[in-house]
Amino acid sequence: MAEVPDEGEGSRRARLLMEKVHLGELDRAADALRAEREAIAIYRRLAAVSPELYLTELATCLTSLGVTLSELDRHGEALNAEEEAVSVYRQLAAASPDDYLADLADALINLGTTLAELDRPADALRAEREAIAIYRRLAAASPGRYLADLADVLADLGVTLTERGLPAEALPLAKEAVTIHRELAAASPEQHRAGLAHALAGLDVVISALGRDEEARRSPAPRPTAGDGP
Repeated sequence: MAEVPDEGEGSRRARLLMEKVHLGELDRAADALRAEREAIAIYRRLAAVSPELYLTELATCLTSLGVTLSELDRHGEALNAEEEAVSVYRQLAAASPDDYLADLADALINLGTTLAELDRPADALRAEREAIAIYRRLAAASPGRYLADLADVLADLGVTLTERGLPAEALPLAKEAVTIHRELAAASPEQHRAGLAHALAGLDVVISALGRDEEARRSPAPRPTAGDGP
């Protein structure tokens, strides 16, 4: 009978599997899925014994599996992985919010994308709004660390909602993203120029979808000049 690997061997095996996935060393999607699922099985067992050591690894693997399945258009299976990832990150964030709230927000954004693919727009928007609320909380507590992240999430979600045919819902998010990045760029142009350009591009996408070209020309935030542009 094969010897059951101890906790250290199991952890090393799972870590090696995920490194191969992340480095693109597996040629076929089927191989990546097999590696992710084996790593998840290992981390489930380890987390049951030592959650403080391995729950984070389990959540990371579940997130990776969800992304892989989504890329393969296997959204129903991706949903299961992403819902579990959100559940694990909720548990981690409840114990250590400073360390895991941002991860929870990112997991919620992934979940929202998959819910939208499964034609569940109301559930998708609920998850994404929760993610934004988390980033608002983080930015209020640590603006230097999270304000730019909040703006990026707002800008990206604005474009995402527009692509789903919801530009009216997207518009206030896109405008807020521009406002935040404009303020950040005024204080630190070199650091935030790219973020401002990204937010402005997202706002243009939203306004164009609304058929408001004249408003696009009179955007509430000025475009970078030739000297300030990316």
